[in-house]
Amino acid sequence: MLFRPLLPSTVLLAEMPPDLAHPAHLRPAEYRLIERAVPKRQREFAAGRILAHTLLGELKTTAPALLSDADRVPIWPEATVGSITHCASLCAVAIADIASSAGIGIDVEPAKPLNHELLPQVLRPDEYAQLMALPPSLRPLGGILVFSIKEAVYKAIYPRRRVFLDFQQVEIAFEGEDGFVAEVLVPGAGLPELSCIRGRYRVADGHVAAAVVLPPTL
Repeated sequence: MLFRPLLPSTVLLAEMPPDLAHPAHLRPAEYRLIERAVPKRQREFAAGRILAHTLLGELKTTAPALLSDADRVPIWPEATVGSITHCASLCAVAIADIASSAGIGIDVEPAKPLNHELLPQVLRPDEYAQLMALPPSLRPLGGILVFSIKEAVYKAIYPRRRVFLDFQQVEIAFEGEDGFVAEVLVPGAGLPELSCIRGRYRVADGHVAAAVVLPPTL
């Protein structure tokens, strides 16, 4: 699985191509959330919910329906944290109990260079130099990699802080072979208990993946 090397064993993981999911397998309340959406969106949503219910069963936890709040954040059962991500070719879900993690953020993107005109929106000035620290084979994907990392960071912390961040309000640095460290630059948006947020990334099987697992003691 794409994300398995990025996550500790305490985090449960499931993946599938969205094309294999069917909205008919959704709970009625879940289907009502996307009944007017285009078929592509319906399949992606269905894949996430199907995988999530499978993992919740492994945790011995159930949810009549996995709905979303006003901010479109999944409402996980009590004492459970999780994250859902998808692109056209892959959907992944990661969950854990709060004794193992205070929050999870995962993101997947196609392994294609980010449009050049989007780079100034995603990259802060110091991050351009970070791309040169990547192996030469990964440098063309540096922009989409930073995009994915910042998405994972945001998804891990937003359910706790509820502060919107754009890409310029998070700064990342690569660390080791497959790690990164992120700093949230907006007061009150980050986690007071953590001066920085660490995670891991991977490029494989035509995808870019990034994951953040917050420690359980926050």
